[in-house]
Amino acid sequence: MISVGVDLAGLEKNPTGFCKLEFGDREKTDVKILFSDKDIIREVKESKPNIVCIDAPLSLPKTGYFRRSEMILRSRGFKPLSPMFPAMKTLAKRGMMLQARIEQMGIKVIEGFPQATEKILGLEKEWRVNEHKYDALLCALTGKYYLLGKYELVGEETIIPKV
Repeated sequence: MISVGVDLAGLEKNPTGFCKLEFGDREKTDVKILFSDKDIIREVKESKPNIVCIDAPLSLPKTGYFRRSEMILRSRGFKPLSPMFPAMKTLAKRGMMLQARIEQMGIKVIEGFPQATEKILGLEKEWRVNEHKYDALLCALTGKYYLLGKYELVGEETIIPKV
């Protein structure tokens, strides 16, 4: 099976982490930095994933500044930002556009939260590791746990691993 993780940047000029995680008999990862929507879509298409997990809000709150998922994560000690902050709103719009394009290819897209995945799986970033690549790996791991049925849906949007 193949899970793709995307640590999406709000703007194409900024680096987006991309991780292809193949698992089954053995695990294999390919992690890189991408920039354009075109490159992200191409890499997803070439990866032929079973799932894509994106680190970006894939919806906006119906009312107020936070969705239910952010409120639940905040109650658990995490610090998600409001999708209504200007930079986050830009990120959310890009995420929703990519979600629509990827789902048109028949590939399921979920929203991840790498900070929670890291804590739940007991991982820690080494100081030399690129943060965008690391968060993309955490998203790919979230996708893996989703495919294995070992996940929790937080609110209506966010998927986190369940161990």
